[in-house]
Amino acid sequence: MRTLDTNYVAVGAFVLAGVAGLITALALLTGRTGSADMYYTGYDNVSGIKYGTVVSYEGYRIGQVEWVKPYGEKGKPRFKVALAVQEGWEIPEDSVASITSSGLLAAVSIDLRAGRSETLAKPEAVLQGASSSNMMAMVSSLAGDMGDLTQNGLKPLLSSLLHYVDTLGSTLEKTAPDLLANMQTLSKDLSKRGPAILENAESLSGRLSQAGERVLSDKNIDEMDKTVKMMGELKATKAQVDHLIAQLNATADSAKPSVAQGLTDLNHTLRVVSSSIDSITVNMESTSRNMSEFSRRIRDNPGLILGGGSPPDEAAK
Repeated sequence: MRTLDTNYVAVGAFVLAGVAGLITALALLTGRTGSADMYYTGYDNVSGIKYGTVVSYEGYRIGQVEWVKPYGEKGKPRFKVALAVQEGWEIPEDSVASITSSGLLAAVSIDLRAGRSETLAKPEAVLQGASSSNMMAMVSSLAGDMGDLTQNGLKPLLSSLLHYVDTLGSTLEKTAPDLLANMQTLSKDLSKRGPAILENAESLSGRLSQAGERVLSDKNIDEMDKTVKMMGELKATKAQVDHLIAQLNATADSAKPSVAQGLTDLNHTLRVVSSSIDSITVNMESTSRNMSEFSRRIRDNPGLILGGGSPPDEAAK
């Protein structure tokens, strides 16, 4: 009886030890070996992120992903990720939770990059998330772009080039004999007329040389020097004329008040003359009649000038 009880105890102890080992192994595999603090972050794309994804701090494993939940943000899909981190782990509040991968075929993990803030993030805080580029996605996108370029760009370009080459080849095939014949005719004409052309060119060169010698003679150079000197004198004269004009302008500006006063006085004089013109005209008319009477009497009796009396009145007799 005692042997049977002993066996039961041994089997039970073995089973308990196996269960404890299994629980310990699972805890080690999942990274949950004690109490944890929860932090949250968000991403636009969570490819490879799931429950149990490793969470590290500057490469050191400190926890795992608890869950991933989608939510909307202004019509754009977003995903909220819960991070279970070892209790009491110090994380600056400006740390960044970045999705990383240690290799091309390695599993995706979330690495907390330490910030510079002296203030620590409290549990249940939201950390800034940063998505990393997926190399395989980039390669796939590049391959798609290359295929689209080949299909829509290179093939039409090659077709157009082949069409132009065929057109040019057929055109040359038709026109090449005539073109070669024209080139031969042109070559013969040049060979015949070449000596005459060279002779004319040499003659023209000689004439130009003689003309240059005549133009650049000592006499012409002296005349050019005199012309240059005259131009300098003209510049000096122009400067004097400009100075004189400036003085005249200054004189005119200074004389403007006197001219204005003279015009004012002349206007006043004209007004006075205009107001007295009637009396002046009457006096001039009376004076004219008196002068006419005086001249008539002088003609009749010149002695009046010497102080004689007037002639007797014939009508009175």
